[in-house]
Amino acid sequence: MKIGLVGLPGSGKSTVFRMLTGKHDHLGHAGDVAVLHVPDPRTERLAAIYRSQRVVQPEITFLDLMAVRRGDGAAGETLDLVRLAGDADAFVLVLQCFGDLDYAGNPLRPGSDFETVLLEMALTDLTIVENRRKRLSARGGKREAHEQWEEELLRRCQAHLEAGGLLRELPLSDDEAKHLRGFSLVTLKPWLILCNVAEDDLSGQRCADVHRLCEQRGLPYLDICATLEEEIGQLPPEEQATFAADFGLAEPGRERLLHIVYGLMHVVTFFTVSEKEAHAWTIPAGTTAPAAAGKVHSDMQQGFIRAEVIPFTCLDQIGSEKACKERGLMRVEGRDYVVQDGDVLYIRFSR
Repeated sequence: MKIGLVGLPGSGKSTVFRMLTGKHDHLGHAGDVAVLHVPDPRTERLAAIYRSQRVVQPEITFLDLMAVRRGDGAAGETLDLVRLAGDADAFVLVLQCFGDLDYAGNPLRPGSDFETVLLEMALTDLTIVENRRKRLSARGGKREAHEQWEEELLRRCQAHLEAGGLLRELPLSDDEAKHLRGFSLVTLKPWLILCNVAEDDLSGQRCADVHRLCEQRGLPYLDICATLEEEIGQLPPEEQATFAADFGLAEPGRERLLHIVYGLMHVVTFFTVSEKEAHAWTIPAGTTAPAAAGKVHSDMQQGFIRAEVIPFTCLDQIGSEKACKERGLMRVEGRDYVVQDGDVLYIRFSR
């Protein structure tokens, strides 16, 4: 998974990037990338059961994108941001909710900043949609059925964006959503709103207007003091929990954010295990066994025969693969099987 961090200048976006990735020397250069291994205790447990020599945890990539500017020709720069984001699967919008003034010395208004960034994103998508419609019109002549279908879809998208909507709010069929994904439309993707709060406002009282706007638009939000979380992350591991408890933080901000992102992305984790390696793999919910096998290796998908499946909970409780088999807890599944979170898969395939 690839997540892009977006925000206005002074929002603390790069501080959030450092907090998440542990790259404490990060200076906020646009386009910086970091790959984070997401600890899943189930992988460690499986490694202990199989005595695996190596543990491979799921990965998530974070992009620190260029800051979004307000109006006055900013759309072109925002298009550059979209190109920089590339194939990002979701975005985290960081809002400044600390202090009294913003980066330009104006009174701080997080709710206004929230609406500004979403407007810039919608205008960017609008530019992409309009340009595509112009290219379709320039072809002239009688249009094929698929071109008429696309034109009508883009017309609906344009009208929705012009009315101030986000494309993720527009009812779409599976085919329509799949077609639009090819245009890298940012408002079509999942968004998490991160309120970067002050150390003395961890409950986010100063950004109540942002909370209200998020609830109105069905967007998830999270309050985090990025500077405090970064400081905690630089402490020795044995001191972090005590320091966090002094501020009433039961769980690190990074873990809280990752939980929400995983929920946004509708992903599940399956495992492949041997004495050599215990490996966790993240896939979209609804993925079939052959496609999951392709995540491990393309040959496995092409030559897929069957998947032998043991739920992690069975292995965890019983403690060995052999005992699970003896109790009939290993299932044999075919090409139509939809992989479930926690499945331990043994892929049988022809070479």
